[in-house]
Amino acid sequence: MHHMFDRANEALRHDLEAYDRALRTIVTALPRARDLCDRVIKETRLVQALLAFFTGPQGAELTQLAFHLTNLWPYRENAYARTLGFGDEMAEAQRQREEALRGARLLLRMNGDPLAHELSGCFANIAQYLEDERKLLAECHALINPHASNMEMTRKRLNLLVAMVDARLPDTAEQRVMLQAYQEAASLLHDWQSGVPLESRGVEILERCLDMLDKIDTMVAKNEGLSFDKLSAPAA
Repeated sequence: MHHMFDRANEALRHDLEAYDRALRTIVTALPRARDLCDRVIKETRLVQALLAFFTGPQGAELTQLAFHLTNLWPYRENAYARTLGFGDEMAEAQRQREEALRGARLLLRMNGDPLAHELSGCFANIAQYLEDERKLLAECHALINPHASNMEMTRKRLNLLVAMVDARLPDTAEQRVMLQAYQEAASLLHDWQSGVPLESRGVEILERCLDMLDKIDTMVAKNEGLSFDKLSAPAA
């Protein structure tokens, strides 16, 4: 039983450290992604302002296209977790990029019109910003997705550790502290998965989980009486 406890505890630490590394990278990347979204919005507003002076036959279609481009990544205003990956945002960036390129193609037929040339440049800029955003989110997705897929196993390990401590260690002050630490780690991990902000607060949650594991390791090392080997079965 003691070896099972050690293995589960070490695996849990490995999981949380992996989540922590991925989250730290995402925390630095998302402000860049939101900046790219802001650039798209600003460029789209310039398109809308220019279209007020545009008299070409594609004016109505371009106006509608520009309107749809402003509906971009709702998470940019709300930095809460996409801890299961960024597949939806990547797909949206790709779709919006294709729409921006379509706008640029519509304006190619009016090469001699300075306004059409300016509008075409705006749509080309938008397409580039969206492609940069998609690549950035793909990097984040590659980091977090394997850990997100393993989240259920992490939860199972935590549940096992809680059950082992509760069932096989005597009701002492040390046992209660250890049990509380695991239960709080489970609660924090659940909160993180459910929508903790992908910013410094999200990193702090995982750091607290890791701190709890450190305290438990120290407690086990200093208290030889906390032996699962001796308590692996009920007394006869």
